[in-house]
Amino acid sequence: MESLQLLEVLKSHLVKEEKIDEGILAAVIVIIYFPSGNPHILLTRRSDKLKKHAGEISCPGGTYLDSDKDLLHTAIRETHEEIGISIDKNNIIGCLRGVYTLTSNFTIVPYIAIIDEIENPKPSINEIKEIIDVPLIDMLKTVEPDLNHMSFGDVYKFVYNDNVIWGATAKILKQIYDILHKSGMI
Repeated sequence: MESLQLLEVLKSHLVKEEKIDEGILAAVIVIIYFPSGNPHILLTRRSDKLKKHAGEISCPGGTYLDSDKDLLHTAIRETHEEIGISIDKNNIIGCLRGVYTLTSNFTIVPYIAIIDEIENPKPSINEIKEIIDVPLIDMLKTVEPDLNHMSFGDVYKFVYNDNVIWGATAKILKQIYDILHKSGMI
């Protein structure tokens, strides 16, 4: 799958900016890049020492600060702080619907960046336990109902190489899955 094909399909389903009216504001970047021509994404395993969502798999990003110009600035700043990658705002093609976390009262706006190559990521040892590089399509094909968290509603999870992706990150990835599935790409 080529970057232009993926870009066209995703871009037609994204918005420039998401309006948020509940919870603590946060933003992440789903970094899609193309080693050997195949789409991959970078996920992070959060440090076990963090107060919220410790040890969980997430997209790089974090909480909005008053000093941030907007949520896109939050996502770019936090991505650089967490994994040492500088994302140019011109690589951001839009955002998905915001995702609300019931357990921690965050509303997370997921931005999508499509880039050809990435710099060598350097995880912040205070926030990130490890960086997980996964082939996007192979990982999305593992979608299944999350029976362990059904009390939160109609929820899903992805399992790739013993990494269980659930919660807000799974909600974000499920939106991408739905777009690509509807388009016949999965």
